[in-house]
Amino acid sequence: MVTAGGQPAAVPTPRAADAAADAAAGLATPPPTAADPLTAPDKPGSHGVGFRAVTIVDAGRHRTLITSVWYPTRSRLPAPRAAGTTGPANAAAGAAGRSGTVDGPPAAGGAVPARYEIAPEVSYPSRMAVVDAPPERGPFPLVVFSHGSAGSRVQFASLAEALASRGYVVAAPDHPGDTMADVAAGPSESLIDLASDRPMDVSAVLDWMLGPGRPFASILSADKVAVVGFSFGGLTAIASSVGLLRAPADPRVRVSVGISPASAALPASLLARVRIPTLLIAGTADGVTPPGPGADRTFRELTGSPGRAEVVVTGATHNSFGDLCDQVYLTADGRVPAGIRLRMQLGALLTCLPPLADAALAQQMARWYTVAYLERHLRGDTRYDRYLTPAAATAQPLPVTLRAAP
Repeated sequence: MVTAGGQPAAVPTPRAADAAADAAAGLATPPPTAADPLTAPDKPGSHGVGFRAVTIVDAGRHRTLITSVWYPTRSRLPAPRAAGTTGPANAAAGAAGRSGTVDGPPAAGGAVPARYEIAPEVSYPSRMAVVDAPPERGPFPLVVFSHGSAGSRVQFASLAEALASRGYVVAAPDHPGDTMADVAAGPSESLIDLASDRPMDVSAVLDWMLGPGRPFASILSADKVAVVGFSFGGLTAIASSVGLLRAPADPRVRVSVGISPASAALPASLLARVRIPTLLIAGTADGVTPPGPGADRTFRELTGSPGRAEVVVTGATHNSFGDLCDQVYLTADGRVPAGIRLRMQLGALLTCLPPLADAALAQQMARWYTVAYLERHLRGDTRYDRYLTPAAATAQPLPVTLRAAP
């Protein structure tokens, strides 16, 4: 049984909160609209981004999953101030960014930027996400993000924000025993056990997010669920629909995306059972999960995956697609434990400096292909086919090789 910690009773339901915001603004319930205008998939969408942290307890396995949730909202952070004015230059630069107006009804208590923690008491503010903002009505697809080994739930916060701005709800749990803090303190669980626990964590998050009466259940499309994962999380995502070791298959998962996936460990027999669309994103300079035995071989053996695709970015390393290069400056804070500081700084040395691929452009590639693939294969919007072709790849700011199968 999965139960929730925190204070769910004090949180208004998304529909009630959004209706109250509309009423306060004198707005009527909007009529159904046609598909959103087509914009390049690496650009922000039309929604504001809300953020909330929840505690999910899988009582049957005695696992507590601290989970970050990004979701569409009508609230927004204040616009950056013009040069020469007093106060913070933007929401990320100020100590709090708590003053100013928002575009649309503000979140309760004002538009407060979300903060993403890399270590206890060490965090940075989002430029985009509003903490505890009222969610929009939906229905929206649900994406579960699975972090890498020795990673964290905010490892790909920028990708989560991009998806939320385009009308997705993203839930990213910390996998107990395999976070950066856990590994810095000393491994406590074998990789075999973690390989089973991670897909079951994903299922526990789905149980909670989709469960009747839960804070986000009323705005979610239960038939539109994807799992996106990085590294060990990429293995988790690919295996989630068919099961792995002790973890049973979860038929609710309709699409998977593996970024720098640690999929070399997955047997061909398991890959052949995958029957959902699968996207693989890899980098040629990845020495941790090189594409040859990883994404390349996985693509070949996902023979039953309809619409499968592989994107390989020249010069990208294992961590190029995530937020490490944007977060490593925080390790100068003396409160960051030595184990976390050393892992992040070493990772940055192997990722963030020339002649390796520019990390900001690699992040852009991850957004482009993840968004386009989910829009096409989870939402079914065929307009995004144009972004998933070898011809479109030639126009990217980094050299990209794309392979696709029917």
